[in-house]
Amino acid sequence: MNLREIITDAIKYPITDTRKFLIFCILIIIMSLSTILPSYGFKNNTLTMILSVITLIISFIILGYLIEVIKSGTAVDNTLPEFDYVKQFVIGVKTLILDIIYFIIPLIITLIFASASGLFTSLTKIIYASINAIDNGASNFTMIIATIPKSTMNTFTNGLTVTLIVAIILFFIFSLMLFTGLVRFAKYERGTEGLRFREILKDMSNIGVVKIIITLIVIYIIAFLLTLIIGLIGLIPYIGVFICIFIGIPFILLFLHRAIGLLYANA
Repeated sequence: MNLREIITDAIKYPITDTRKFLIFCILIIIMSLSTILPSYGFKNNTLTMILSVITLIISFIILGYLIEVIKSGTAVDNTLPEFDYVKQFVIGVKTLILDIIYFIIPLIITLIFASASGLFTSLTKIIYASINAIDNGASNFTMIIATIPKSTMNTFTNGLTVTLIVAIILFFIFSLMLFTGLVRFAKYERGTEGLRFREILKDMSNIGVVKIIITLIVIYIIAFLLTLIIGLIGLIPYIGVFICIFIGIPFILLFLHRAIGLLYANA
């Protein structure tokens, strides 16, 4: 499918089944109660604890349901998935685990680069030098900086620059891989599929990395614009927040995940 077809389909998709869409909206509302009720003055420790547990459970169900939305997109199935709360809760938990793994890997590599570049060592020296400067009467930032050896500052600056560049590149690459990994997980319903890096890279190559990037940029821009519109609606007294949470957020979530599924339909 081309970009225009993906966007058109994804926008229509949330309201192809009003009943399922309303159920999804209700789940979003229930998940949001732990935030909404205190803002209206309902404050009770026991109630807050209960709502927090409910929010956590439903968050996993919603996450699992969205993975099934991706699956329906890869199969170009035009109907919203059926609700199976236990199954979708389990899928949601597995999805969170995949997200954590894809976050930890680039984080570890970035920390290794930071250590190798001397960032941590130079930062430690800067902290100790700053403490000593303050103890010796330095009263402003300029005086403190003046006490730090130039070589230490250069090492810190170079290390920070290298670390930031590596971090940005790694998190960008792994974010793209995460999308593909989640799609594979959705298609095959096995968590290990989301970690088969060779197959993930093959899928990305089949679709085209440029196409993936452009499509993701466009759908997130559309989602951002929809969020702005919903935010303005949310300013309407009393009912604005309800409309925003009950209709706007569910619509955007379904739109995004449907578009991602369609993007990988030919993978």
